[in-house]
Parts: sequence; C-alpha cells; structure tokens
Amino acid sequence: MKKLTFLVFAVAACSLFAGSRQLMVDQEKPEMWKGMVEYKPEFARGKGPCFLLFGKYPTPLIYNKYLPVSPGKTYVLKASFRTLDPKLPASAYLGLELYDGKKRMICFRNLRNAARSESKVVSANKGDKFLIVKKFPTWKTIKVAVVAFHAKADFSDIPNFDLSPQMANMELSGEDKIKINLKRPLKKSYPAGTDIRLHSPWATTMYFLGSGWMPAGEGKSFTAVIRGFSDKPETPRDKFWKTTKYVRPFIWFGNWSKLPKPGAKLLVDGFSFEEIDTPEK
Repeated sequence: MKKLTFLVFAVAACSLFAGSRQLMVDQEKPEMWKGMVEYKPEFARGKGPCFLLFGKYPTPLIYNKYLPVSPGKTYVLKASFRTLDPKLPASAYLGLELYDGKKRMICFRNLRNAARSESKVVSANKGDKFLIVKKFPTWKTIKVAVVAFHAKADFSDIPNFDLSPQMANMELSGEDKIKINLKRPLKKSYPAGTDIRLHSPWATTMYFLGSGWMPAGEGKSFTAVIRGFSDKPETPRDKFWKTTKYVRPFIWFGNWSKLPKPGAKLLVDGFSFEEIDTPEK
C-alpha cells in the first residue's frame, strides 16, 4: 500500500511539471465503446460522463480504440464506482486489455506457465481430442492447463499464441508417455519432437486493477499506475506484459466470486486513462 501511495503521489507531481494527455477522448459518443453503453448524466459527479452497468457477469464496457503505449511514459488508469441501490450491492473489475503489435490480445494463457512442465510431442494430430507427449515430472500435480507448442527454454516464444484447447485430464500412456485429453479437438497437427510446455488456461487479461463490492453513497475509487514493460513470462499489475503495444481500458460488471443479485446496478464516474511524460533520471 505504501508503494502504491508513493507512486500515485509521484505521478501527481509529474503531472504538474511534465507533459500529460488524456487518451480516452469523446467518451460521450456511444461509438467509442464496445459492450453496454448507457449514460446517466443525472447521477454524474465531476468531469466526464456517468455510465450505468447492470446485467450478468461479466457485462463489459470497453473503450473501442487501440491506444498505443510507449517506453519512457507513465500511465494512470482511474475510475470511481457506486452501487445505485444500497439494497442490491454491485461489484466490478477495472482493467486493461493488452495487445501485441498484431493486435492479438495477450492473456494469462499466453504467458503464465507451469514449472517443470516442458516435454516433447510424441503424437498430436488434427481432429483428435488428445495428444501424447513424453512423461514430465509434474504431470500429476497439474489439473487445469493448455498446451503451448514450439516452446523455447529461454521463453522467447512467450507470449505464445500456438495453444491447444483446454485440457480435460492427463493419464499415463505406457511407462514413459503421457496422454493429455482435451475438451475440444486439435485444430492442426504437430510433428513428433515438437517442444511443448503447459500454460494457464485462462483467457483473461489485466482485469485486476480495481475489484470488489462497490458501496453506495460515496462509493469507491481506484487509481492504477503502470510504467515500463515486463520482459518475463509473468503478469504484473504495475508493468505492461511482454510485447504489449496497445491497450483498451475496460470495466466488467460483477466479480466471479462476488456476483451481484438480479436488479443490481453500478454507476461509473471519472473513467480515464492518462499518459504522462516521465522525466529522465
């Protein structure tokens, strides 16, 4: 908490003395958004439009433009949330969709991997709902995963977009091989000897920059400060993930572990994404 407070203070100071600009413009135009777009000006607080979100989790509000992000800049994502009816509490996530230079979304499954899960293909054929790989030491401990193909020992393949469907389970196939059963068929074949590793199966991006139940009345505000780019197979909250070139800010109505009851509604104010020139040290 102290570190985040310091970063917010530092960014605020930078805003006074360095160039800054608001990247989410024309928010009052519905075409700038993807997902649910409902304006409630009668509830607005401060600058910018007031949005209303409701429905099933995860009802999204996503900024439609791909915003380029650059080294040497600091980025600040903000939003304020209020439950409309205190008898029906609402929850939400605040985050960023991250994209590479080809505008492919970078998700957990492209980066996060299971330790000591590296192996090689024995048999992997298009249309099959399984593949056979050489036995690896952690196969019994991994319960959910996808298979990443053409894996590199130095993780230079990450983010890896050459992924199998989600695994259903694994079982021994002989003494030195593992059969990985899949929930859906393979879309293509892979030759014997192809290097693989197991990855997280989750197709979620940087969703955790704000979350939880949002109280009525004064509500709850979030400020996330992001600077720099990770070069590791990780999913940090204070750096853009490896190979990120573009982002799209978003809000999801609801939390997977805190599902609002039917009829709950969420108000969103001050949804902004600012770029600040970071002074050289």
